[in-house]
Amino acid sequence: MTHRRRFLPALRPAAIAAVVSLASALAAVPAEATTAPSPVPVPTATASATVEAGTPAPSTMPSTTTTSSTADPSSTSPTSSPAAPATAPSTASATASASPSATPSGTTGTSPSAAPAATAAALPYSVGGAIGAVWTAAGGESSFLGLPVGSETCGQPDGGCFQAFQHGYIFWSPATGAWAVNGAILGTYAALGHNRGWLGYPTGPETCGQPDGGCFQAFQHGYIFWSPATGAWAVNGAILGTYAALGHNRGWLGYPTGPETCGQPDGGCFQAFQHGYIFWSPATGAWATGGAILSRYASYGHNRGILGYPVGPEVCAGGECIQTFQGGLIGWSPAQGTTVYAMSECNALNNGRSVYGANGSARVTFAIAEAYGVTGVTAVNCFKVAGLFVPQWITDGQAGKAGFKAPGVPSGPTRYDYSPSGSYTVTEAFGIGNPGTALQYTTLNPSSRWGGNPWTPTYNTYFESSSWVGYDENMWYFATRSTHDYRQGAVINYNRPPDSEIVQDAGFAIFLHENKSPTAGCLALDDWAVVDFLQRSRPGDRIIMGVRGDLFR
Repeated sequence: MTHRRRFLPALRPAAIAAVVSLASALAAVPAEATTAPSPVPVPTATASATVEAGTPAPSTMPSTTTTSSTADPSSTSPTSSPAAPATAPSTASATASASPSATPSGTTGTSPSAAPAATAAALPYSVGGAIGAVWTAAGGESSFLGLPVGSETCGQPDGGCFQAFQHGYIFWSPATGAWAVNGAILGTYAALGHNRGWLGYPTGPETCGQPDGGCFQAFQHGYIFWSPATGAWAVNGAILGTYAALGHNRGWLGYPTGPETCGQPDGGCFQAFQHGYIFWSPATGAWATGGAILSRYASYGHNRGILGYPVGPEVCAGGECIQTFQGGLIGWSPAQGTTVYAMSECNALNNGRSVYGANGSARVTFAIAEAYGVTGVTAVNCFKVAGLFVPQWITDGQAGKAGFKAPGVPSGPTRYDYSPSGSYTVTEAFGIGNPGTALQYTTLNPSSRWGGNPWTPTYNTYFESSSWVGYDENMWYFATRSTHDYRQGAVINYNRPPDSEIVQDAGFAIFLHENKSPTAGCLALDDWAVVDFLQRSRPGDRIIMGVRGDLFR
């Protein structure tokens, strides 16, 4: 990025006068700055947060910059499949310094009023102190900076000073030491107000030898990154923190392609990079979005659409990826491409708000009543995409006629019409013909019974008998009568193995079955939902049931 030219020390007086006339305090024109291209997303996996020496250190301070732009991020084209991000930063060494926070020996905190490095007799303007030390170390009048074109100017913020040269500036403050800034990075720094702007003073040298021929420079409150393809752009605050965690310009996002753009809904901001965006809001923090998920997000209006801001990173597992937003989730798989999932109670299994966990289950179904004594429930069938639960379907259903008992309280005999509260596995199913379930399936016949008489060997178990005694249930009757309750059903393992030992008279025959009407303690759904539940279920899947206030934190 930086052009280094050698200047002959001997100059005619007329030439010196021409140089002097060029002096202008803090006037800088970007060198080689290019128009930021619209990024083409590449689908991403979880990126490494490792940052090698020679790359900028992260900042977690929330961004306070505001630009005049309020435009939405540009829409991007979807890609067919996500590519894995770089898992380790490049180890190419920087040309200026191994660490952007390193300072030249003897410069930090040195007063610019120290003995000058050159005399006014040899130069149009004297260069001394810490500024002179940096200039001399760079090669003096033969350096990339060239000759001074103005005097050292002090009285700057935080007790600082600066001096202008033919091809750049050197800025100094007691807290940062003296560092040169030039070229396209200087152009961006000037546009943001130099040392009087929000970036503050430089804290290290321009560091080149970066991917794609790029460079960066660190400042008190951010960084400026440059590459031939993108130009020079500043990154700071919470967006810089996320950018750093993903590897800065060495990570999958690449270089910034535009400024941070604030004035967004809910006080948010975003910034574009070569292969994605970082979105930030006070409520959600800063998260990167890229690839096919970014393309689908763009089709919904980005942060201005119904999905809102991202609330977590894109995560990938098992060949699938997913990212959570305020208003839903976007998943991706090679077979289906991208899918948008509604925000639902399933997300409580992801963020820890569900009182009952999945406990290793791949599929969980919630049955949620809004209050005690209420028989109607909302049934939410949840499954995993890349390790996060999303809704398969949401429908209504019915529980016991008396509603739910409190957690830990037995539901008691079915004649009391209470449903139990809690989390229970599903391992067995029954009905008049297997609809294609992986659960252990019992095909009912005229002798099918379920034990309801306490203190008998058959209590809360399936057995067969030609008689129908006491509180035992005749499953064939309930399967074949006009309401076909047990035509298809699953056993909820309440008060029975493998979830617990059987406690006599604590409750029995708690099923998920057809005929959506108030029950004697079971859950009842529409016929299609019961069949779909059975077809998707695997042994060990769970049903979490009860009153909303008992199920969620």
